[in-house]
Amino acid sequence: MHVSRAVRWAVAAAALVPLTAVPAAADPRPTGPEGAYLLMVVPVGEPAPERSASLWCGPDGGAHPAATNACDQLRKVSGRIGALAEQPGPCTLEYRPVRVTADGHWRGAPRHFDRVYPNRCAAVRGTGGALFAF
Repeated sequence: MHVSRAVRWAVAAAALVPLTAVPAAADPRPTGPEGAYLLMVVPVGEPAPERSASLWCGPDGGAHPAATNACDQLRKVSGRIGALAEQPGPCTLEYRPVRVTADGHWRGAPRHFDRVYPNRCAAVRGTGGALFAF
């Protein structure tokens, strides 16, 4: 069984409802976070995520243990996860592929990221170091 993109979007949308349900007053500033994502790490061939976390930026928070670090990285690339610089460093040569996904939005624009890496360490390093380090 595969966690479909529609299911991920539904979960992400449900998580954002309380943040966007408050009606805006005459204040033109945006309400809600600058960015919000549902992040998942799924071992290839497994039906369910091994790990998942919510991440909100501006204010930084969610279930992500290093939300401020992850949001700082995302701010540098306008929320485009594929543009994050790879963090150099060693990883084991173990082959246990994982798919990492991120669904959400950045400053109102939808964002989706989906990539397979040879192991969890390569996924963390390949996405800047903080984003999938949960």
